[in-house]
Amino acid sequence: MSLKDSLKAEAQEERKKLKEMSFRDKIWYIWEYYKIHMLIGAIILFLLYAGGVIIYQKTFTTQLNTIIINDTGTLSDYEELTNRFKGHMNYGKKDLVAFDNSIYLSFDGATSEMGYASLAKVTAIVASRDLDLMICDQDSIDHYASNGGYMDLEEVLPEDLWELVKDDAYYTADEDGSVHPFAIDLKNSHFTEWTNCGLNPAYFGLVSNSTRTETAIEFLRFLYEGE
Repeated sequence: MSLKDSLKAEAQEERKKLKEMSFRDKIWYIWEYYKIHMLIGAIILFLLYAGGVIIYQKTFTTQLNTIIINDTGTLSDYEELTNRFKGHMNYGKKDLVAFDNSIYLSFDGATSEMGYASLAKVTAIVASRDLDLMICDQDSIDHYASNGGYMDLEEVLPEDLWELVKDDAYYTADEDGSVHPFAIDLKNSHFTEWTNCGLNPAYFGLVSNSTRTETAIEFLRFLYEGE
């Protein structure tokens, strides 16, 4: 008997066995004799799905990645800001502008488990050079500035933009103790109007190892000048 005929006969025998069983016995039989096959099939399907997701995600381009630290506002919503900026920049559906306001940090020595998880998340994103901006409270600005986390905005901003925002500049010390304008208080921008962010004040800091500095600067201009 050929292999094809043998497999066909085996399949017919299996169907005959199952036909003669009760529903409960069928479930037991299938699980008992085919669970390995089912597990292997499930793993293959998962790997195909995961591979598809990874391939699909690679078709997107992150244009700006921002974290908002210690936003306790219950009405905070960054969708309007996202849509306004994407429209301003003429971005398409696969251009990503991200705002993550799930980060809560404390620097008073009483860090919770959530705080440690948030700190680890921020550290990982910064290390991967995938973070452009932090919008946060004064304690967070002071902490990250003292660890070399921000660019000196007077040096990096175009002259006309610096003139526009310099009165809102926040000066604090870097890792060497030198004081520079590492942040902008966004009180005179459209930021709170467009987001209902719970931070008051909300400080804008440009991450020192950002790979999208020009876009981040354009975002600051947009917050002040609008569309």
